[in-house]
Amino acid sequence: MSKQRKPGWWYPWIFVGFFAVIITVNGIMMFFAYDSWTGLETKDHYLKGLAYDTNVEAARAQEALGWEVKLDVTTLESRDKERRIAYQVTFKDHNGKPVDSLKAHTFFVRPTSEGVDVDGPATVVEPGVLSGELTLSVPGQWDVRVHADSMGRKYQLVERVVVQ
Repeated sequence: MSKQRKPGWWYPWIFVGFFAVIITVNGIMMFFAYDSWTGLETKDHYLKGLAYDTNVEAARAQEALGWEVKLDVTTLESRDKERRIAYQVTFKDHNGKPVDSLKAHTFFVRPTSEGVDVDGPATVVEPGVLSGELTLSVPGQWDVRVHADSMGRKYQLVERVVVQ
């Protein structure tokens, strides 16, 4: 004669199975999260957060200048993944005249990778026109930042470009 199990003997196994599924799915999600993380993070994030109001005020002051700024980026040479590029930035004031006494620094920042950013001073080639040449390590999307100053008036251009 065989001994019969009590009714409902399998109910605890429902809880075990439920938590096993949850733990498995969480493990899979953790694997993909760590595997796809690029390591990008903001440096000095606390100080940048504190400077938020200052940055908003600077953006309003920049808008009040009424400058028209145009960026042109041209690929000069392609070697494997490296790209030698030339850029030109044109600054015109609210009257359409070139902005005088410009000094600027240019940054090419790769939005998806660390360690490939390039920067350098821009050269004034004529009033209101800056230019320069840089070598970028990979083609693709780049965020171009131009920090310009003209007689105490500051301007920051941020534009995304695609380098072929």
